Amino acid sequence: MEHDQHWKIELISPEKSPEPPPNSVYFPPRKCVICYRPAYCKNYGTLTCDACKMFFRRVVTEKLEYECSNENSCYSDFTETSEICPKCKSFRYQRCLAFGMRYVIKQSKKQILELKMRKEVEMVGIIGGLLYKDSHRTNVMTTCFTGKNPSLEEMIEKKDLNIYKKTEKQFLRPQDWSFFALYTTVDFLLNLDFMQELETADKLILLKQSASKCSLFGGAMRSYRGKRDRMITVDGQDIFPDEMKKVLENEEGADDFLNRIRSFVVSRLVELNVTTEEHILICVILFCNPALFYEPDNSHARSIVSSQQQKYTDTLFQYCIHSYQQNGPSRFADLLSLCPIIQRNFEDVQYLSMVFKLSLKGVPVPIQFKTIVEELI
Repeated sequence: MEHDQHWKIELISPEKSPEPPPNSVYFPPRKCVICYRPAYCKNYGTLTCDACKMFFRRVVTEKLEYECSNENSCYSDFTETSEICPKCKSFRYQRCLAFGMRYVIKQSKKQILELKMRKEVEMVGIIGGLLYKDSHRTNVMTTCFTGKNPSLEEMIEKKDLNIYKKTEKQFLRPQDWSFFALYTTVDFLLNLDFMQELETADKLILLKQSASKCSLFGGAMRSYRGKRDRMITVDGQDIFPDEMKKVLENEEGADDFLNRIRSFVVSRLVELNVTTEEHILICVILFCNPALFYEPDNSHARSIVSSQQQKYTDTLFQYCIHSYQQNGPSRFADLLSLCPIIQRNFEDVQYLSMVFKLSLKGVPVPIQFKTIVEELI
């Protein structure tokens, strides 16, 4: 690097300043923050002369690299009053960066189109994978059953999980449908790709907090697709067992409360006319809640779950923009408003379960719930 070469700076004194042309607006020059030459405007975010502007742009666009043999100290004695400016390109570039110069390379229409197409391909891939898993869940729920009674941990470890094809004559009670809806939802969630990166304890935290909400949302969506105004079982029964309704029939406001649980989410789905793609994305966004991992020891799990929630949220936003164009952002906000509604629905179910158990205090329990129902509700 030739450090002995310098450029000469011509300092313009007030006495020698050129006279502005008549009938023109004259702006006196300020000084370039890089080399202290006269400068009239900002370039790439910083007040610089044309020479420094062109130098910086050339280094960035041509991806030039320079090394300073003087440990980047060439400008250490350089001040506004110096008549000679060092010619070290390496430190000159570092000085440009230090003073905030940023060159944003504009993308061509072709690059923008390619990026848009790539994002759409990614969106289709993510949604397609989720829909395939959800279709499998629906098929299993409507055609199969299990005589097993696994715990949540046993489901995570896949211990002795045998299902079989139902016969046409086999009758399932509402509590059986409730159990199997949870069973198939837990299985669906465990098969999300990122779940393989989590420890069993982290999977338990996610499932205990969110699996029931996803199951209730799935039940509401199934009823909505079936053009029902309230949640029912797959075979058309009321979602509440007769034994539960009998215990609660004398409670004031019980009917209104039960109807709210049946219809609250379904009515909002009808109002928004939610698509299958939107439903499945909201489901996984709801499931991926990084706030559950607030302990310092859970930072790894929090990072994984947070990145997944961001991925699914971005996919939903892109789907809305793709499907609704200028109305996409408002559609996105409307869909996210379903999350607190689902949370409220889940809290109502939890309250109902607590009231039912308290009402039976001291008397034989008429319903035996399966293990995962007890764990998740």
